[in-house]
Amino acid sequence: MFAEHVQPTRAEQKRRTAARITDAAARLFTEQGFQGTTVRQIAAAAGVSVGAVMAVGDKESLLSLVYDRAIAARVPAPPTAGSTTSAVDYLSHYFTPFLDLFTENEELARAYFRALTRGRPENAANAALGTLRTLTESNLTTAMVNAGTQDAHARLGAQVMFASYLGELMLLAAGTTDPRQTASRIRATAEFITSQGRN
Repeated sequence: MFAEHVQPTRAEQKRRTAARITDAAARLFTEQGFQGTTVRQIAAAAGVSVGAVMAVGDKESLLSLVYDRAIAARVPAPPTAGSTTSAVDYLSHYFTPFLDLFTENEELARAYFRALTRGRPENAANAALGTLRTLTESNLTTAMVNAGTQDAHARLGAQVMFASYLGELMLLAAGTTDPRQTASRIRATAEFITSQGRN
């Protein structure tokens, strides 16, 4: 008996093509830099047309997709209630993987941050930032609530932490600070927020 061959749906084909394009963009951005990579090169590396690449997004949008995927893979889950990880440790170290990603390739990170600050509504970077904000604030709120902070204060604290993180990324992108100073200031913010929650 022969197994029935199931053709992938159009949606699945589209998803696979987009993943192939994003993979090709990630490799070329890393090897050649953001400025040194063209949409035509990404298309050739992915084995698709330029039109297929543009259907996924322009270069900035592709860079955003690359970073969004990398960040999502590094997001630490919040500690459970009764965990030995303190809220301060979790809040201050939550951003460490993101900072590591930022400093692994400063040229790409700066291009990514420029895409975020441009604020074009159609830019995938803005959607990625919104997704990251929602995930981050949810995780940080959960960690603080599990550590005994009241829900309203935890939500506000999570918003402050995310805003602080973005500010620190801006300073890193401008070259006016270094990752150690950034980590130190993020921890100080986490300590302040959690101490306020105990009042």
